[in-house]
Amino acid sequence: MSVQPEDRTTIDMFTRRGPGRPRSNPYDRALQCKHNKRSQRQRDKAAGMHRLEVKVDGDVVRRLDDVCDELNLSRAEVIELALKQWLHI
Repeated sequence: MSVQPEDRTTIDMFTRRGPGRPRSNPYDRALQCKHNKRSQRQRDKAAGMHRLEVKVDGDVVRRLDDVCDELNLSRAEVIELALKQWLHI
């Protein structure tokens, strides 16, 4: 009988108990991250969000971070507000 990473029923039958925190999730960390990221993408898609990637100069990023600190907002929120204002949305 082989053990699959997604197999919830037999995962603890073949692992040795050692010191440390008890496992609350039978999946390894990489698989948990993959699942969580997929869920996040699905939530964003359902909310009508799209991913956008841009490259900007380091001075622009430093100034953007200053503005983010002043407004207590994230980079994405500040960029979205700026684009909406510029596009008159």
